[in-house]
Amino acid sequence: MPPPATIPRAPRRSLAVLACTLWLAFASPASAAQGCLDTATQAPSPSRALAMATLALQEHEAFGGQAMDAEGRMTEAGSSEADDTRPTLPGLAPWQRVLGYWQAVDPLLPSLVRFGALRPADRHLLMQALNEATAGRLQGMGVGPDEGLDSAELRAVQVALARVAVIDTPWSAAFISWLARQAGLAGDEFVFSEAHVDYAGAAWQAGIDEAAGRPTRYALRACDLRRTPPRIGDIVCQARGAGAELDTFDKIGGVLATRDTGGEPLPMHCDVVVAVDATGFDTVGGNVLQSVTRRRLDFAPGTRWLDPSYLPEGCTPGTTGAPGCIDRHMSRQPWSLLLQWR
Repeated sequence: MPPPATIPRAPRRSLAVLACTLWLAFASPASAAQGCLDTATQAPSPSRALAMATLALQEHEAFGGQAMDAEGRMTEAGSSEADDTRPTLPGLAPWQRVLGYWQAVDPLLPSLVRFGALRPADRHLLMQALNEATAGRLQGMGVGPDEGLDSAELRAVQVALARVAVIDTPWSAAFISWLARQAGLAGDEFVFSEAHVDYAGAAWQAGIDEAAGRPTRYALRACDLRRTPPRIGDIVCQARGAGAELDTFDKIGGVLATRDTGGEPLPMHCDVVVAVDATGFDTVGGNVLQSVTRRRLDFAPGTRWLDPSYLPEGCTPGTTGAPGCIDRHMSRQPWSLLLQWR
């Protein structure tokens, strides 16, 4: 008797591509886009979204209030990530605040210490080596009393290594993760990660689950920023630079739908929306010009949509046919993704 026929399992990536295709073909233009718009225009921001925005503003103030205007120019300089200044005593220096953000992701991060070699050193391994060179340990091995590091010297080197690791490790996603954890989100509601793409991908999957009628506890869904007005607490994202060629919602969605959490890196940046008015919205993001920075983004006149002059293909200032185009300088990026609170 021949063995029963079996149906070969499709590769996981093929299934993901199929899911993405169905999502883009059916859910996004109709139910998903309408759901995003209805939420944006009819539902107030949830309490935890407001808490996230409030926390972002507090951190922005603690970093000295660095700000960029609607044209993407820095109008107020704040503290840098490596600074050891403290606005109030007692208080945390900026580098200590950044280390605190990493606690939301992994207490062992950041660990990279770059020194010009092909591979960076590990901060924790360096500290283990230094602990072997303390005065007390060396004296126990018969070394003279004036040899080795005393406690103050050991602390100084520890701080120096931590500050170098803060500088050498991008921390904008750790900042968003810290805000989410402080706002009360749990592990099944947000992916706490050192990569923006991980929590953005989970939001994309939540949208797929919603469209299919499957329950999900994830706090955010992915929406098209160019078709969805942001609310306070929502998160706006872009794939870093036009060179990534992921300059639309559908293009970046194609990557998010097929990528596993912790998979291939995708350079992204995201900010939290902290204020919205009739002409635009303000965001706060971490590791923007080495600080926590508030940024103004304008709506197109008479609309609630992001002005297209922010987008790489929107318009080119000073060219024929674009007399009203505004140069957005550092804010001219492929903003396309809105992570909306559900």
